[in-house]
Amino acid sequence: MSGANNQSSGGLSGAAAAVEFVVVWLTIAGVALAGWPEEITRDEWLAFAVLLPIIAAVHLIGAERQKHQGSHLSLAPIFAAVLILPPALAAITIAIAFIPESLRSRPRWYIVVFNVANFVGPALLARALFDASAGSTGHEWALAALAAIATFIAVHYGVLALMLRLARGVSVKDTVRVDCVLIDAGLVSLGAVAAALWEVNQALVALTLLPLALAYRSLAIPGLIEATRVEPKTGLYNMRHFNAVLTQELERAKRFGRPLAVLMIDVDHLRAVNTAHGHLAGDRVLKDVADALGRATREYDIAARFGGDEFCVLLPETELDGALVVAERIRSLVEKLSSEPRITVSIGVATQLGGEATPDELVALADRAAYRAKFSGRNSVAVPPEGDPVHEAERVLLDALDG
Repeated sequence: MSGANNQSSGGLSGAAAAVEFVVVWLTIAGVALAGWPEEITRDEWLAFAVLLPIIAAVHLIGAERQKHQGSHLSLAPIFAAVLILPPALAAITIAIAFIPESLRSRPRWYIVVFNVANFVGPALLARALFDASAGSTGHEWALAALAAIATFIAVHYGVLALMLRLARGVSVKDTVRVDCVLIDAGLVSLGAVAAALWEVNQALVALTLLPLALAYRSLAIPGLIEATRVEPKTGLYNMRHFNAVLTQELERAKRFGRPLAVLMIDVDHLRAVNTAHGHLAGDRVLKDVADALGRATREYDIAARFGGDEFCVLLPETELDGALVVAERIRSLVEKLSSEPRITVSIGVATQLGGEATPDELVALADRAAYRAKFSGRNSVAVPPEGDPVHEAERVLLDALDG
């Protein structure tokens, strides 16, 4: 993962790419060191056949909840696999279980590789500690399981916090949140209980399914919190959340000398659509544009409803050339929409390297560029004019024409 300007071609900074390289290769070395077991028992193959689809399914259905607060519902069956299966087979189980969700959401390849490594690596360490500590008594087994749980959580969160800090500028306290750690520790503990029950009577593992279902329901609470950040008409973020993320990204850009871009998207003649077709048609137009923004942007870009007929998009780690490509992609997608009435958008692009501008200044710059796009004939992409003394007059004239 090499690239110019200390950034990998996949979008990671050099430091983040180096951390991923180390984490992935240490994980591969751990799997190689664990080795393939000389013999896999019938019970272990049975556990593999049971746990693999459970982990994949739970990981898939829990993905939306995971987005809201970071906890992985699949931690419970994953940790059960860690304690029940031979280490190499457990690693394979975890890796395969990530495939369905990866095919659905299609994240960038290096994100998938890191996520798998950051589950398999801590799992191997936890299992090694468990094997070294577990004795013949129930008390010794429980103490070994507690040590394995603590190891897994500490390593998993430590590596994740380091990567998010280097790759996205996310503070450690925002990653290692007490509520997330407690939820994840509870899920991992549930997996340890399932492993203990498996040793006693395999059928007893079914008793852990109800607590897992309750955990899934409880993770809806962060979703309610997330709803306060979303504008209901379009499903995009509201400007309160957009401004908070923009402030954070500008601080990160200033600290590390990284680029970022803001797009201002103005729906052309939306007022005329409302007048001719009604406000419900106007609402459908807004939703169509919001859907186009989702298709044209990356998972970690932030698209928001600015208000009225305007949208904003924040593009971290994006220079002017890349921002213009995204803006043109959005413009083309909207222009090709098959729904009626047909619409177009005018898009302004503003970029910043380092982060000297304030959030309001950068948004205002993108807004000025959007007005330039409208003034040039609409259905176009523009950047802010340099030293243009008549931009305010253009704004007034366009407002009058729209009215």
